[in-house]
Amino acid sequence: MATRHEGGFTLLELLVVVSIVGILASIAIPQYASYRARGFDSIVESQVRHVATGEEAYFASNSTYSNDINSLDGMVLEEDVEITISAGNSGDIASSFRIHGLHPQASHEYDWVSDPLPGEPNLVISD
Repeated sequence: MATRHEGGFTLLELLVVVSIVGILASIAIPQYASYRARGFDSIVESQVRHVATGEEAYFASNSTYSNDINSLDGMVLEEDVEITISAGNSGDIASSFRIHGLHPQASHEYDWVSDPLPGEPNLVISD
């Protein structure tokens, strides 16, 4: 009498494998989201520093700061990065500036202040 030996997995073996994969996915997905947010944070911070450098170059040429990012030479922003510039006026000359940068998927917002108080950093990171 021949016995049938069929290859395959039992239902219990499949349930164990699916549950292990589910546990690993529940650990990996939040970590991946955190890595992405930190990546976007780095992009925004870099862009804010880049625009601040552009503002200083503009000031060197024009003796004033600009409110318009398009007037800064060579300024190319990453996709979905929002940068706003506000130049502070002292008479007819803009003598300081503030840059605000954010990205919808970043976990922080970044502000660059050209004239911080003594002992304060130029770059301020907020939640």
